[in-house]
Amino acid sequence: MSSNHLRKNPAALLLSATFCWSLAAALDGNAFENPQSLTDVICGGRPRSACEVELDVPEACATGGLGADPACPIVFFLHGSGGTNNWFARTSGVHDANMIGVYPQGEGGWNTGPKTSNNCHWSNYECTTDPDEGDLITSIIDEIRALGGTGNVYAYGNSNGAALAHRLASNGGTQLPIKGIIVSVTQLLSSPERSGPGTLNYNQPSSSRGTPPVSILSIMGDADGLIPYEGGSSSVFSGDDSFQLMPTMDSMALWASHNGCTGSYQTSEHSSDMGDGTATKFDYTSGCPEGIYVEHYAIHGGGHGAGGAQVDGAKIDVLGFVAKVEGGGGGGPSPSPPTPSPPTSGCENDASWSGKFNAAHTCAYVAENPENRCFFENSEGVTAGTACPAACDASCGSPPATSSPVPPTPVTLSPIASPVAPPPSPPASGCENDASWSGKYSTAHTCDYVAENPQRCFFENSDGVGAIEACPAACDSACGTSR
Repeated sequence: MSSNHLRKNPAALLLSATFCWSLAAALDGNAFENPQSLTDVICGGRPRSACEVELDVPEACATGGLGADPACPIVFFLHGSGGTNNWFARTSGVHDANMIGVYPQGEGGWNTGPKTSNNCHWSNYECTTDPDEGDLITSIIDEIRALGGTGNVYAYGNSNGAALAHRLASNGGTQLPIKGIIVSVTQLLSSPERSGPGTLNYNQPSSSRGTPPVSILSIMGDADGLIPYEGGSSSVFSGDDSFQLMPTMDSMALWASHNGCTGSYQTSEHSSDMGDGTATKFDYTSGCPEGIYVEHYAIHGGGHGAGGAQVDGAKIDVLGFVAKVEGGGGGGPSPSPPTPSPPTSGCENDASWSGKFNAAHTCAYVAENPENRCFFENSEGVTAGTACPAACDASCGSPPATSSPVPPTPVTLSPIASPVAPPPSPPASGCENDASWSGKYSTAHTCDYVAENPQRCFFENSDGVGAIEACPAACDSACGTSR
């Protein structure tokens, strides 16, 4: 089309400009371990020296190409204090799950509490010289939307990253459309109500502010010496007693109440490779509105590394939980049984079935984790619970999809008493190292090893927990050691 024709035909000019814009604003796919960079677009003009944002888009989630689905879920992976984003491209699993991964880098952590590196007091909401995490994440979501990504947004975080995930969900709405969070070894704050720069800085959800319901999967160690399971203060707050953690079960009760759940839950007992070898799952989902999941795992005797615990032989499936929420179900009226109990031959899986996000999500894949994956559905809406009876139907000799054949009696959460016995109390100083922690490159890199050289406080384990969090006796100046 000639430039002369465009000048004489405004409609053609508009069409051409729109076409060019659509080519430029595309959600491109990338290869495994080769994420795209949004750093130049997002980080410029913000008070951040370490800012980096990686965008990991499987080809199936790009806006172009045959069969591409830009509605793939968008999952933020948030590292802990002293951690880094540089390993998520290798470990997140988004290419196998056909989900979009977002890996931002914080300023040595996330600005969710008092930090010695901040210029302003945490109560100065107008501060423009400290990191505003709500603004950062909002801008990333806006950019992905502008590129054509339309999927629901989730956040997964460990420790300080979990604190940010709680905060993002607490400020959910149009700017932060958070559908679900997966949080390990951190619960909600009971105080203060707000902290840090900006307007998206509330520390608890509130229906009066318009915070929408949010599905949540939580895992905590009930003997965590850094982030106490029973709440209260922590050495991560640098002696500022304005910051108090809720008891974990109160935090779960608040999320359940905010989500419109009844507050009752079912418990089930499991094995774990941490602590005393046992874990309890508290599942509020049956009392929640349809589409909402609220689940909590307590790793008994587990410390601050409990986010990496194996439960019944497998780590908590972060993206499996996302897929479960995406598949619907959850609370509300119980769905009809998938099929009447057939004869023995009716226990044969449908070999042609696979999940809608990945052709590799067959019945065999579902069988590896039936509790989370039997809710998967294919592109026609047929669930794994229907198509994969050998994996999901108790009468076929496999564990049922959701609970034991005789579910435990629901227990109503008391607003006063904690529903579980309190764990052994950590030392009053909060200076106890996590004996289970070690660096990701060597099991010999324990807290004792870190203490020999404080520069090692920036080491992290395979789950992204930094030594600066797990080893307060070595890294926390309040414990008598320079950070």
